[in-house]
Amino acid sequence: MGDGSEDTHALVLRARSGDRRAYEVLVSRYENGVYGHLLARLGDPERAQEVTQDAFITAWTTLARLEKPASFRSWVIGIGLNLARRRKKEVANLELLEASPERRESGALAAITNERVDAVRRAIEELPENYRDALLLHYFDKQRGREIGKVLGVSEGAVHMILLRARKALAEKLEAFAPE
Repeated sequence: MGDGSEDTHALVLRARSGDRRAYEVLVSRYENGVYGHLLARLGDPERAQEVTQDAFITAWTTLARLEKPASFRSWVIGIGLNLARRRKKEVANLELLEASPERRESGALAAITNERVDAVRRAIEELPENYRDALLLHYFDKQRGREIGKVLGVSEGAVHMILLRARKALAEKLEAFAPE
């Protein structure tokens, strides 16, 4: 790149080899975007900040698992969403246990809704990485075929096919939650 900045792929490779400075560059480059994504999902700035920090810490410790270094941002967002989902479930369970019988009933209805949301998240997590990345980039990052293709390293036509297959696979996984 002409401005002297390294691409994400190269920074991830350097960070994997123990270069903390490379990882710091990745964090500074992507933390605002990851935070904004989590804030939109969580609606609580403090919680979003906490989950963002935890997501980057988790990413650092599991960097070797990242199959496509260029998809670092969407991978960290996925980690953040998983952490947020786990925390939300833990808090909801505690609140339900501590609630009055009337609140338990309304909490049970909310739990059904949360169960459906969790089913969708689990289904997305079970998809192959390229399907998951394509869906996250398309629906959450509002990226188009060409931009998604650059991240995934495939053509724009391939992106459309990946999205089609990802939607189909997701629909099959969620059949149990479809209306009768």
